[in-house]
Amino acid sequence: MTKRFMLTLAFTLIFGMTWQGSQALANEDQEAGLFDFFKKDEEQKEDQKDKHGHLKKHEGWLKMQAEELGIDPEGKDLKELAKEVKEVKLKEAAEQYGIDSEGKDLKELGKEVHHAKVKEKAEELGIETEGKEPKELAEEVYDAKLKQKAEELGVDTEGKDQDELRKAVMQAQLEQEAKVYGVDTDGKDTHEIVQEIHEAKIYNSAVQLGIETEGKDANELLDEIFAEHVDKAKELKIFPFEENKEDFFWGHHHNHG
Repeated sequence: MTKRFMLTLAFTLIFGMTWQGSQALANEDQEAGLFDFFKKDEEQKEDQKDKHGHLKKHEGWLKMQAEELGIDPEGKDLKELAKEVKEVKLKEAAEQYGIDSEGKDLKELGKEVHHAKVKEKAEELGIETEGKEPKELAEEVYDAKLKQKAEELGVDTEGKDQDELRKAVMQAQLEQEAKVYGVDTDGKDTHEIVQEIHEAKIYNSAVQLGIETEGKDANELLDEIFAEHVDKAKELKIFPFEENKEDFFWGHHHNHG
């Protein structure tokens, strides 16, 4: 796992799950990143043996999405269901932005939807979009959002390139989130901190939903949330249904262009 990928996943977790929950299937192999960002080495090796085995771990999420989209999961394996959920979500987003999806493959359509979202955010930020290539505009918007987040967190931007600033912002956000959820960061690497925050969020949600946590691990609790408490979790806007406007950029800046 590369440092850049690890940082992107950390941003995904820390800055919210709403967009990720609906769009992470843009790449099937990113599915494992939805709710278990950093696995132990042994688990990673097992996943390498079974390329799509990780989908089983998030069966509850997939079926919840399918049900909301009116997709019948009956008789479909999880890989097939994941593709169908991805396609419907992407076409819904395309329709929202007035993009014709007829005759386009999902990769091409995904790029168009991504660019439409970037242009929308650019307009909100007062960034000129005329005459700019999609990748150029995405870089400019991302840079502006990164600096905005740095200012919110009190991170000094002076003398830092984009990669250095992203790391500094992520670290500051990690420490802030860790403090909120009572996670001790002393002597721990990013992997450990992100995983512990992730698990703390799940347990916190379970408690708020009145779920018995005794003897259950985080993944079991998450499955129970999806199976029996989705509506309440959405109503309370708790993990994994937190509202967040920043997550789109952290999770997708490097996926298109």
